[in-house]
Amino acid sequence: MVELLLVGCGKMGRALLDGVIASGAVEASEIAVVEPSPAARDSLAVAYPGVALADGPLAAKTCIVATKPAQVPQVVRSLSLEPPALLISIAAGVPTSKLEDALAAPRAVVRAMPNTPGQIGMGVTAVCAGSHAGQADLEEASRLLRGLGEVVTVPENQMDAITAISGSGPAYLYYIVEALVDSGIELGLSADLAAKLAVATFAGSTELLARRQYDTRALRLEVSSPGGTTIAATNAFDVAGVRAGIRAGVRACYERSVELGKA
Repeated sequence: MVELLLVGCGKMGRALLDGVIASGAVEASEIAVVEPSPAARDSLAVAYPGVALADGPLAAKTCIVATKPAQVPQVVRSLSLEPPALLISIAAGVPTSKLEDALAAPRAVVRAMPNTPGQIGMGVTAVCAGSHAGQADLEEASRLLRGLGEVVTVPENQMDAITAISGSGPAYLYYIVEALVDSGIELGLSADLAAKLAVATFAGSTELLARRQYDTRALRLEVSSPGGTTIAATNAFDVAGVRAGIRAGVRACYERSVELGKA
């Protein structure tokens, strides 16, 4: 029996694997990864020496399912989890009740929602407990997931909202950066310079925001002199309905997450 079984090793799966090994949460020799593709297993063998590779599930103390949401029930039904085994799923929109229903017997289940900055250890992951999971299970899941960045514990009824804010949130920021780059190009900047300016501005601004205790309004007003250039821009954003558009997008993401949970 392995200490940790990872089923699915795409971008988030690899980020999890990197974080677990780098943090020392589990030794590479105590980890197994399920990957059905021989070519992918060969690639993983080079990247992660010491990690066992298999084409199907193995018995494990803890299993992290990192597959596409539609594959999760089938994967969970194939697992061999003996008490007090822990199942962790990072699949968007898949509730703990559906995970528990797919298991052959009652087991501790923790649902997690990471985001893509976890690939560089700067993500945030929300975790919630299923009906058979206790505080110790949440703490163990958090210990394994901290390699991705910060971990917060929430009730499950908040997970769809969290998916809409932090799970999908990085894509919203990239969308805005794309718009800034396009605008820079329209104003005569080169694509490379516009991208460099937009990315550096976002990186510096988010770090400053964190250091200033997330006081967005105060920081925005510091840049917004009456009658100045920034006010002209934010007034135009309001006329164009930018804030309302962002809220509508977040709501659409939330509603889609709810739909996925009911499918």
